[in-house]
Amino acid sequence: MQITLLLIFVINIYPSFTFTGFRKEPDNEIQPEGGVVYFNCMVIELDVLEYVSWIHDGNIISKGGIITDKHIDKRYIVDANSLHGIFNLHILNVQREDSGQFICNVFKGENDVVSASQPANLTVLQIPGEHYPICSPILSSYIIGKKIVVTCRSEITVPRAILTWKRNNVEATSHVETSIGTDYIVSYSLVASISDHRSLFTCELTTPANSAIRRNCSSGPINVLYAPQVRIEQTDVLVLGKEAIFICYSESNPPDVTFEWIFNPSLENSMYTLENERILRIPNTQKNINGTITECKVTNAIGSRSQTFKIIIFSSVPKNAKNPLGKEEIKTGKDSNLQTKKKNSKHKNPETIDSVNKNKTNEDFSLPLIIAIAVACIIVILGLALIPVGYMRYTRRQPSDTVSRGRPVSIPDVYFEPKDHVDPILPQLGLAVPWMRTVGVQVPGECEYDVTYTQVSPQSRQAYYSQRMYTAASL
Repeated sequence: MQITLLLIFVINIYPSFTFTGFRKEPDNEIQPEGGVVYFNCMVIELDVLEYVSWIHDGNIISKGGIITDKHIDKRYIVDANSLHGIFNLHILNVQREDSGQFICNVFKGENDVVSASQPANLTVLQIPGEHYPICSPILSSYIIGKKIVVTCRSEITVPRAILTWKRNNVEATSHVETSIGTDYIVSYSLVASISDHRSLFTCELTTPANSAIRRNCSSGPINVLYAPQVRIEQTDVLVLGKEAIFICYSESNPPDVTFEWIFNPSLENSMYTLENERILRIPNTQKNINGTITECKVTNAIGSRSQTFKIIIFSSVPKNAKNPLGKEEIKTGKDSNLQTKKKNSKHKNPETIDSVNKNKTNEDFSLPLIIAIAVACIIVILGLALIPVGYMRYTRRQPSDTVSRGRPVSIPDVYFEPKDHVDPILPQLGLAVPWMRTVGVQVPGECEYDVTYTQVSPQSRQAYYSQRMYTAASL
């Protein structure tokens, strides 16, 4: 009797409802690894014996608000509220294995499926592992002219990661893409040159899954071995009887080098001295060494390079003289020998030193002469241009004679015009101040002349105007 009453009481408090449909169903989701997924599932009414479960790729992972799959860690959470019919699924820190199909099912009893929501697919955008990218190791050194290949490796992901090679922070566009197993490889190759020495090659990894991810690895700096690069500098213009200094510079890798000075024709040891092998001093330049071909040869473990020049001596320092060091082509190779033409191997006659100075003097003298000639030409041109201008101005002052009744009447050289520039018109009536204008004109002696004026009478407010024409005296 008591049990019956209890059942009646429970039925009265919890009225019996039956599932009638879904208020909200889950939708497809796309999230990168490490993101958060939120699947909605809201039902309308549930029977006492009915419950909601989430299914992932055919496997039941929850019942009501409890996760039942032991293989799923705490990243899965069901936000359940039976009274309101809410059974939302949260997935934290999304992993690749979370991708697949999710369905919200309504069960009654153990395995009796009442209804199922529309399937929702979860697409996980894969991100390469933290240890990617991986750059290939390089050799300790490369000899100039040898091929260098560097590779960058990442795992194959969906979507695929982007690997970009940069040389000294400048993108290198030429590269080769390959796949080996589960790895994606991008290689970059080049031929070693001097400009590649100490260059750093960096591989940068980016992914469409997450634009904030940017990782890199590097290969280098590259150690390029090359033969010496030689250049010779002369401290000043060589003057007869003065000291001459030549410095031989070299740049090489490895830096250990030896220097050798070669003269053609040869010079006596007493005529020059060497400092640190690279500085050549000739204390007293003589005429007999003028035109001597001199070579500085530098050698390291990779090879030999040299540069030659011709000694040119002046009897005195010319004006605006530049360094006259004549440089010859650079010799290469360990066994390179100095090869010059016969005309370069002979001494110049002592007279050629003076002739050089004469040529310099002529060059110095010709410049001011050319300037003076140019200025004179400009003055002449300006004078010729001013002649027609003066003629035109003169003819304006001397207009052609007028002819009256067949007889020429000369016009005076000088005449006067009104100074007040008042137009010869009658003033308007009604002015309270008398107005008068007088004009004087210089005319030839054989012509009559008179004064022309205009006067205004303020009492009568009338204007009087008189005028006489000039005529020739003989007419």
